[in-house]
Amino acid sequence: MSKVFHYADIEPSPTGTMLVHAADEDAGTGLNQAVLRCRPGRSAVRSPGADRLETLYVLSGEGVLHRADGDHALRPESAALIVGSDTYEITATGEMVLVSVSANTDPEVECDAPRPTVDLAGQSTQDAVSRREFQVLFDPDSGCSGVTQFLGCIPPVRTPLRYHPYSEMAFVVSGCGKVEIAGEMSVIGPGSCFSLPAGVHHRVENLQDGFLRLLGVFTPVGSPAQNFPVE
Repeated sequence: MSKVFHYADIEPSPTGTMLVHAADEDAGTGLNQAVLRCRPGRSAVRSPGADRLETLYVLSGEGVLHRADGDHALRPESAALIVGSDTYEITATGEMVLVSVSANTDPEVECDAPRPTVDLAGQSTQDAVSRREFQVLFDPDSGCSGVTQFLGCIPPVRTPLRYHPYSEMAFVVSGCGKVEIAGEMSVIGPGSCFSLPAGVHHRVENLQDGFLRLLGVFTPVGSPAQNFPVE
């Protein structure tokens, strides 16, 4: 499979009311990315499993996340965190699409108590190089030891060639552009998936007037502003 692809190109596996597109897997880092398409109704029980965690991000649709600690509303641009052997179900009121990234927990990282859900609108906007912006959804401050989940916004620029010290899986939420990964250029748009191993040289170009918006999840935890230019 190429470095960049659309999740719909992956044949989904039906699980109750859910269709699961297993988009990407990195055995070395433990990162697994999938797109969950929920049909109306209540899903089967899911769990990350011992020593694992799962982050969710709602692309479209609304529903309810059922957990042992109660029910939590899900809406576009909300995110959820499930840790270890905790279980969950999702009741979708209509068609819902979510991005799931699961990973290993890190017992050496100190965390605050896990937050079940966060809304993107409530997260502060921070600056990165090339006039980029990002909002962190989950990290150790919100109870996530193994990954940092964030939404990045790239203005109409071509970023410098760079690399970062973490391994990342990315999903294009909106906008169109190009990504160069290890010298290979690909067109990206809504639904595109790609992975960026630690140390790999890459750059992104936004080809439209508005923001190119990327959902990123990376391990080990850190700041999305971390990057090293390639001279």
